[in-house]
Amino acid sequence: MHGEELIERSPMRALAAEIRGGLDAGQVGGVFARAGVGKSAFLVQIAMTHALRGNPVLHVSLTDGQARVRSFYDELLAEVSRAVAPRDRSAAQVELERNRVIHASLGRAFGPSDLEGLVGTLADVMHFRPIAIVVDGTDIADLDVAGWRAIAEKLGLRIWMSVRIHRDGDVDIDELGGRFDSAVALEPAAAMVQLRILRIGGKPASNQGVLDLDPVTMMVRPEDVTDPITTPPSPHPSACTLFSGGATGSEAVFGEASARYGIKEVNFSFEGHSQARTEGRKVLDARELAAGDVSLVYVAHRLHRHWDKTETLRKVLQTQWHVVSHATQIFVVGAIQPDGTVHGGTGWSVELAKRWNKRVWVFDQNHSGWFTWNGSSWTRGEPVIQVPDFAGTGTRFLNDAGRSAIANLFERSFGPL
Repeated sequence: MHGEELIERSPMRALAAEIRGGLDAGQVGGVFARAGVGKSAFLVQIAMTHALRGNPVLHVSLTDGQARVRSFYDELLAEVSRAVAPRDRSAAQVELERNRVIHASLGRAFGPSDLEGLVGTLADVMHFRPIAIVVDGTDIADLDVAGWRAIAEKLGLRIWMSVRIHRDGDVDIDELGGRFDSAVALEPAAAMVQLRILRIGGKPASNQGVLDLDPVTMMVRPEDVTDPITTPPSPHPSACTLFSGGATGSEAVFGEASARYGIKEVNFSFEGHSQARTEGRKVLDARELAAGDVSLVYVAHRLHRHWDKTETLRKVLQTQWHVVSHATQIFVVGAIQPDGTVHGGTGWSVELAKRWNKRVWVFDQNHSGWFTWNGSSWTRGEPVIQVPDFAGTGTRFLNDAGRSAIANLFERSFGPL
């Protein structure tokens, strides 16, 4: 299931109006509140928003052990998933565990250099490369925003920090917020906690609105949920992998765009197959191809069309199976037919994505627009790359609109070059 269904009431929806997730790569966000107001729960909500959408996140706690931090996640996930089926709840738990690492640093200092070492260790030992960091428990007296920002810029991270404000301290919250790229303040008010947005994306918030949150879960009250949560933050390009086939047309252009952003490529192929793009070429052997074997009769029936039953065609379809199976989000350029299928051999990639409940987007060159499959029909929209593992494929006959659509997709997701 898609993470959006579980985080509709996340307080991150308040920060997504002006910039996806409130932070860009290389930026630092601050959450200010007195002790006991809900900073830890708020950071857990930020981390869950990332993790449930497939973005790796590291949670660093300076005040609690791993067991207690994990209990925060368990309690909040139980709350947000109360209305979903048990199977979907279990899938969400797996997604959360896959994309989250908890590190407790009790009784000892933890600064920007410690974070850099920890991120390097996780990459070397666990092959875990977070794109977002939450650091919980920083005291205002130990605050080093410039140091944290330097590490965020160096490693391409988004870092959210909770900052404990002393009850008897004389602190100008607005001045403190100005030291961060994005900043919010949590303030108790009657039977709720009020979230006040101070700064977003390096600029003062254009509308310092107040959002009422549940004091226990830091979730938006159900009656206050009106608009769906906006697009989540994209991973840093260095954490991403494009899965494709390297063929002429759409696949080659997806590869070229990935190269411009420094994104790793895996282009599946087989012996005797001609590719326009061979960066990251992965030649599938007979055993690997067989894993993606499909019946051409079934394909023809599913897509309501027929092809010559050649061995090359079978291998191409087997290769597409590998492309789609390795990716969480699928982007395709082609033409949507009146029956809902996509024209040509590319259509098999789309049908696989539907069958496996993948997040699939098709740019229809005939209608110059992106469409996503909602389970029963195609809905028009404007996608961004939400996850580190995505696929790019489509027609060999790419026109100017399709070429621009691919370029704009990358720019929306990762920013201009």
